[in-house]
Amino acid sequence: MATYIIPLEPVQNQTFSIDIEDKRCDFKFFTQGLYLYMNLAIDDKDVINGVICLNKAKLNQYVDIGLKGSLYFEDTNGNLDPIYYGLGSRWILNYEEADV
Repeated sequence: MATYIIPLEPVQNQTFSIDIEDKRCDFKFFTQGLYLYMNLAIDDKDVINGVICLNKAKLNQYVDIGLKGSLYFEDTNGNLDPIYYGLGSRWILNYEEADV
């Protein structure tokens, strides 16, 4: 089982696309109040909208988004939920492949 880091920038709002499992994944991260939220579309289909980003909580735990693995944030310097200014350094977004 491999884990990949999805690159993020330390900005409040960002949108980007990457390929995971040969599928185009369009990510949108946005800050509201103290929290970071995520939208995700896979191959032009919205699969997650407005999920709150929490430390070590699977972002796709309650919905089948068409990926076999899991997406989650990890605090590399403690146990806090992600804050935009530390994205890509303190808080990293991981994609962990599923054991098949």
